[in-house]
This record gives sequence, C-alpha cells and structure tokens, in this order.
Amino acid sequence: MNRAIGWLLDVFIQDDKAIILIRTDKGDVLSLCDNYHPSFYIMPQTNEAGNALIKILQAVPNIIRISFENKYTVLGVASKECLLHVVIDKASTFDEILNTVELLPQVKALYTVDLLHVQRYIFTKLNVAPTSKVAVKYRLNGEEKWLDSIKTIDDSNEILPPPFTIFLFNIEIKKSPFTLIPNCTPIKCIKIRLDDEEITLKGGELHILKKLLSLLNDQDPDFLVCSDPHHTINHLLHRFRLLGLLPQIGRDDLTPPWMNTSLSNGFKERVVLDYAYFRAFGIVGLVERARFSVLPPRLAYSWTANRIIDSRNCYELIKRGYVIPKNVGYYIYIRTLEEVFVYDRGSLILPPKIGVVHENIAELDFESEYPNLIVSKGLSYETVTSNDVIKNEDALLPYITKLFLDRRLRFKRLRKTLNKSSQEWLWCEQRQLALKSILVCLYGTSGCCWNRFGNVLCFEAINKYSRAALIETKNFIQRKDFEIIYADTDSIFIKKKHATREDYEHIAQEISQHTGLPIALDHHYKFLLLLPLQSGPSGQMNAQKHYFGILTNHELLTRGIECRRHDCPLFIKTFQENLIKILFDVETLEDVYSVGYKRALNYISKTIDVLMRKKVPIGELIVSKTLRKTSSEYTKLYPHVSAAINLIRRGKVVKKRETIDFVYVNTRRHNPLRRVVPIDIYGKTYYDSEKYRNMVFSASETILSTFGFSRHQLKLDSSVTLYKGFIMKR
Repeated sequence: MNRAIGWLLDVFIQDDKAIILIRTDKGDVLSLCDNYHPSFYIMPQTNEAGNALIKILQAVPNIIRISFENKYTVLGVASKECLLHVVIDKASTFDEILNTVELLPQVKALYTVDLLHVQRYIFTKLNVAPTSKVAVKYRLNGEEKWLDSIKTIDDSNEILPPPFTIFLFNIEIKKSPFTLIPNCTPIKCIKIRLDDEEITLKGGELHILKKLLSLLNDQDPDFLVCSDPHHTINHLLHRFRLLGLLPQIGRDDLTPPWMNTSLSNGFKERVVLDYAYFRAFGIVGLVERARFSVLPPRLAYSWTANRIIDSRNCYELIKRGYVIPKNVGYYIYIRTLEEVFVYDRGSLILPPKIGVVHENIAELDFESEYPNLIVSKGLSYETVTSNDVIKNEDALLPYITKLFLDRRLRFKRLRKTLNKSSQEWLWCEQRQLALKSILVCLYGTSGCCWNRFGNVLCFEAINKYSRAALIETKNFIQRKDFEIIYADTDSIFIKKKHATREDYEHIAQEISQHTGLPIALDHHYKFLLLLPLQSGPSGQMNAQKHYFGILTNHELLTRGIECRRHDCPLFIKTFQENLIKILFDVETLEDVYSVGYKRALNYISKTIDVLMRKKVPIGELIVSKTLRKTSSEYTKLYPHVSAAINLIRRGKVVKKRETIDFVYVNTRRHNPLRRVVPIDIYGKTYYDSEKYRNMVFSASETILSTFGFSRHQLKLDSSVTLYKGFIMKR
C-alpha cells in the first residue's frame, strides 16, 4: 500500500472512471483513478408503479443496480419518501437512460439529475473539497494508480496558500495592417514570469511557441495566469494549428478534434486564470471559493456566484440525506400589490447633512450585518413564510453562512495583527475578500428566481431586519445625545462635541449589546464633508456614498468623487487628493473656512499654471476606459471608442473588455477620431490643455462648491495662467 500527503488539485470524470490529481508535499503531481458510476432517483406514481419500474429497468443493460431508499425530497419537510435509486455503469450512457426513464408513465418525479458528474462523484463518494490538504492511500494496477482511501488533513488555520505552482504570461502580437483578423495575427513575443524571474521569448513564431511548450513541460504549472484568458488561449490555439503544432497547454494528452476544447474542460489538470482576478484574490482567494463550492478550482473560478452557492447547497443537502430537485425555482407566493409594497423594500438610508464641514465624526459600521442577521434570526429558504419565521436550528442558509462568516472574520481580525506590507497580510486580505464576496451573494441570491431553493420572502426578511436594526440604532444613539449626520444600510455617521475616540468605541459596544449585532468604530474623521448630488445654490438632492474627509491619523478617505474613478487621469487624481489635504491641513473648523480654503485656491491657481504651460508629463494625463463591447457595436464615438478605432487602423487587435489608454489632444476637432490619441501610438508631447483644465475645475468644484467656489466666478487674465477673484463664501 502506497501513501502520500498533498493538496487536492483537480477531479474530472472519464466515463466510468474518476481522475483525482494531488499536488504532493514532495512537489510532484500524483494522478489517481477511482471507479465512478452515476446515479439518480425516481419517485414512482404509486408503490405498484415502483415495483413495475424495477422490472422495466432491470432489463436495461447499462443499469447496474436498482434499490428502494428513503430520502428527504422537500427542503423543510421532515418526512422522507420512498424512492428508487438507479445506478448506471458510466457517464456516457447517463443522459440516454435519463431521457428514456423520464417518459415512463410510472414516473412521478426525478431527482439529482442536473448536477455535473464531477459534483456527483465529489459529493457522494470522495466527500473532500478540492484544494484541501489530504492524506491518500493507493495501490498500483499496471501503470495506473488506484485510490484506496482519502482523508482530509485540517489546514483551516493556515494563512499561506497550498504549494500550487503558477505560470504568468502575456502574448504580444505583430502590428500589421494586413492581419486584422485576430486569430491570424502572428505572435511577436511572449513575456513570462516565474517566481521573481522574467523571461521574454523572441524570434520566429514557431520558435516562440515551441519554447513555450518546453517551458510548460519543464515547469509543470498548476495555474496559467494571463490577461483576457478566453481570447489569449484561443489565439494561441489558432496559432498552434496554423503552424502545425499540437497545443499541449494542459497536462492531458490532446487528441483530435482538439480545437473544440474549452477553457474549463479542455485543459484538465491546469487552471487558466485572468490576471485581474489573480491580482485581486490570488490563489488563496480561489482556494476559499473552491472549498466553499466543493468544486475543482477550474469550475469554482469560472462559475457565477449563484452556481457556486447552489453547489454548496446541494452538497450540504446530500450529506443530510436529501435528493436534489430540478432547478426550477422554489417558494413562490402570490401576493397582493399592497403586500408587495409593504414587504418588498430595500435598505434604509438616512440622508446626509450637507452644506457644511463636519468635525470629529465617527463612522460606526455593522460587521457583516446581513450574514449576522441570517444567522441570528434563522432566516433561510425554508424558514421564512408569508406569516412568520419558522424556528429551525438546522436551517440550511444560516448553517452555511455561519461556517464562512466565522472564517472570514477570523482572517479579517488576524490581518489587523500583521504588517500591512507583509505577504501574510496580503493572503489574509485576499481570503477575507473572497469570503466577503460569497457572503454578500448568499444574501443577494436568497430570493433569486435562478436559485434552486430561492425564496423572495427570505430576501425581503433580511432587508426588513436590517432596516429595523438601523432604526433601533438611530433611536439608541439619539437617546445618548449623539447627533446623526448620515446613515446608509449598515453604517452610521455620528458626532458629539468634545467626544473622544474612546467615547465612540464605548457607544459602539453599547449599540452591539443593545441590538445583538456586532458594530465597531470603522473610521474616526477629523473633518468630513458630505456632498450633494448636484453643485449649486439649489442642490437639495442628496447623494449616498458621496463624501470625503481626513481621519484623525491624517489618512485621506474619499467615496464617489473623481479620484475614486478608474478612468481618472493620475494628474487629476493627485490634484484632487492634494486639494483635500491642503483644505484640511489646519487645526480647527474655523481654519478650514479661512486658511485652508485660501490655500486651496492658491493651489488651484498653481496647478492651472503648470497645466497651461504644458509642463505636465503625458503619462499623468492618460485616461483609461474599458470597452464593454467591440468597437463595431458602439453607435456613438465615445473618446475610448475613437481611440480603439485608431488602434485598429494601425493594425492592433482590440478585443471586448480591453482597457484603452488615450490622451485628449484636441476636443474642438469636428472629427471625433482626431480628438484623442491612443497612448500606444502617441508620438508627440502636446495635449488639450483646455480639456484638462476643465477636469481640474470639475475636480475643484466637487471639493469646494460648499464654500461657494465655481469656475464661473473666476476672472481669467490675459496670460491664461493666473486666476484671481475667487469668491469665498461662509
């Protein structure tokens, strides 16, 4: 008997066989085989119909076993039903038998029919979440290794990721006006990063691709990371085909027709990740997603939130003795319009007090409010009805939520004890962010029509309890003589003259005890300005998540303004952040309106002067926007679309979802294509100073409109560099 310790990397099905891949602690990849026989359940019309079905199905050669079993069929119903369990010889005959059985008149309903085969195997036989650390025993059978047993080794307290290997690469194509069809564009070079080493493959395209295959074979990576994987991998596949090479990108041997393979299924034993996802969540984030969904990483990465939640729900229910109904939605209640109006409400918002700078503000934030409400109130698909919430200690949604809420909070709190520049801090951050996105979706999909067990009343009940918690918190705070200046869903901004940080932390503890929900001091502002939706004297409409301030530790915090936008040029972003710092770099609130404001006006003048004298580096004026569609699908020539068209005319392949970097050069031109220049083909040092000056004015008005600042109140002298006559308004 052979033994090994490692991490479950992948599982996939080959007809009557499951293939299990283990990245061992020795650094190699162990491939194990196991028997796989898919199955499903039948609810007969009657007991007699069940006996008749057994006789009918025993005559089907591909069915290897039929037996009666008692199973739960309806979520929340305690009684079991007597069902027929049908076991089939292999995956390739499953659909044909299922379609035949479905037409039999003795059949009332079918269960556990729409899971993937890999889910069936993991949920019912393997019972180990992919990426988990495991100890395996196996035996040799010729050239194959067959699994005898697999046992999970608890590594839930680990911060660092499993020792999976990563291969980062990026392809560059040749620019030519004669190769505009993406898949026909030759590859110029491939840039690769392995650990801290950077490699560039150059030369002829055939040489580049052969070298790539050689590196993949030598390095044997588990994860391939690149930008826009769908287009990148497809481009590689087509170039391999045109050059007569076998595209051995995965570990498995490809056989014709290999061009029909897909990213999720065609490269078994390797996972292809998008670089943006990898940068945000890392391998540890994908590990959290795979362990939550009990899916191999290749599926956990590519599936939507609703699907990975459905996967977890099905796994938990199968463990509890349930069969899985077809995904046709769950509880549907017919209600009057009045009932919909009463219950179908979102979160509660208390409008911000705008028009003044606030001093000594505390932002109190409920910690994972919705998940905590799900757990504390027992809100689940099967417990919330039109009348009340049925108490059930074993309810599905609270059980799953608590498991991963506790895990997220553990990493979130552990992160605070670590150095922010350390790798351990980053791993904790990526893990808790991945778990946060899952927890948010557990709430968001609780009433979704695409959720197999979705119950809209459950979703509405979560919102109802959230609103009640905020109202209760509001009333409690006001009884304690604190002033509320803004509240939105799970956060509330309060102030009290001469209150200290300790005072705010104490009131947070009292609120937590009063409401039963954890709440903490998230930010302590020295100065805070809540902004209106529109600038101007009549701007009475309020905007949520639209403010900026400086914390007592001198850290800048902004929400919903220009410097938070991804398409904001670095020059404008830096300018606006500096403008806020200058405005608030004073000791008292009175100084903000006098000294700080005057300094801010002077800084605007100096910034405009530098801009109009063409002293700003081009790199700081780049605007970055993402193409949401292909350039040909747009009906209007937006600046980034015009820039994309200019790139295409120069022979560059521009894809959907690609980020376009460009500079405004002359927005007064009649032809939109001449107003901007893509940075890739930018060869001069000029820019449209008037356009960027207007951006400076817009950024300034966002920060200073409360003080009476407006570009229309400026007096522009003949040099077009100095601005005088600012009007200061208290």
